Amino acid sequence: MRKIGVVTGTRADFGLLSRTICLLQNAQNITSVVFACGTHLSPEYGYTISELEESGVENIIPVEMLLSSKTRVGIAKSTGLATISFTDGFAYQSLDCILILGDRFEIFAAAQAALFLNIPIAHIHGGEVTEGAFDEALRHSISKMASIHFPATESFAKRLMQLGEQPSQIFVTGAPGIDNIIHASNASDINLNDIVSFKNIDLPIFLVTYHPVTRGCAEENDINPLLNVIKERDDINFLVTYPNADGEGALMIKQWLALANLNNVILYPSLGFKRYLAVMKQAACVLGNSSSGLIEAPSFKIPTINIGTRQKGRPKSCSVIDTSMNDIALMNAIDKALDTDFIFQCTQAINPYGEGNASEKIVKILSEVDLSNCQSKPFYDRDNA
Repeated sequence: MRKIGVVTGTRADFGLLSRTICLLQNAQNITSVVFACGTHLSPEYGYTISELEESGVENIIPVEMLLSSKTRVGIAKSTGLATISFTDGFAYQSLDCILILGDRFEIFAAAQAALFLNIPIAHIHGGEVTEGAFDEALRHSISKMASIHFPATESFAKRLMQLGEQPSQIFVTGAPGIDNIIHASNASDINLNDIVSFKNIDLPIFLVTYHPVTRGCAEENDINPLLNVIKERDDINFLVTYPNADGEGALMIKQWLALANLNNVILYPSLGFKRYLAVMKQAACVLGNSSSGLIEAPSFKIPTINIGTRQKGRPKSCSVIDTSMNDIALMNAIDKALDTDFIFQCTQAINPYGEGNASEKIVKILSEVDLSNCQSKPFYDRDNA
């Protein structure tokens, strides 16, 4: 019986990991524990550890790490605190492997702790590029610390090989977030009126999530153009979920609160992944710079308006409209998303991140892969292979 720890730090990565966690906890030859950290423990961001409990997740271990700070200094200190906390938690649990997803600073901290403790690391969503966030550097660093890789596409797998990772340890699974769409059979049954109460329920709903840009175009963190456009578009209902806890996140929340009195705007600290998918399934468009607009929305065959550079470098479906943080550009993008010809084009969209069942593949591999010699990692030189 092998013991696997899973790390989740935000509502977003739990949404992506939820089915994998469920399958791990039901596997006959695996014992699992779930380390919940970051915004899961923050009332400001919805205290979403309660969502794990409501979803039936067992063996949850809280990991304190988040400092209430708006600065890069605060993020750096939170990362250090997280590394200390994860070290204690991992050592106490005597783990055979750690499963982590993505590229955030809390995930980087967990990887550091596992590396120093000689615990094999399995990493989901490695090999990707997001040029508008320091997450990219963290993601590639995590990949170098990891021994087992679950990239979403073949192109990401090739990039991992460019980083020197052994092909025998790279397993292309697709994106596990798509599994939630396939298995959330009750998403259509959730009544939107139980989630939101817009004054005019006949207007199309845009699901909005905009996160801070942490590398490159800092001016994209000025969301006033987006706020201005939302104020003007009284022909659309906007359901806004809060940004993540990166540097400018708290300031953005204050800016969003200034729109709380509008009849066509509703703010949610966190919808939770089930309600988030239910809203997305019934929405007219996903708007912002969240990866969910690129990874999950195409499976619902709806338009995505992707703002700015945060997701630059990711593969995109034909349903994605790229635009800048500019009043005119945003207005044009919204008009395009509502255009009947473009809506029809979206119905033909193919999701570049796969068609589902990634979680089953991940759990099967984790139950069978040899973990005894994972820390021995010869560099794979493709030119000499």
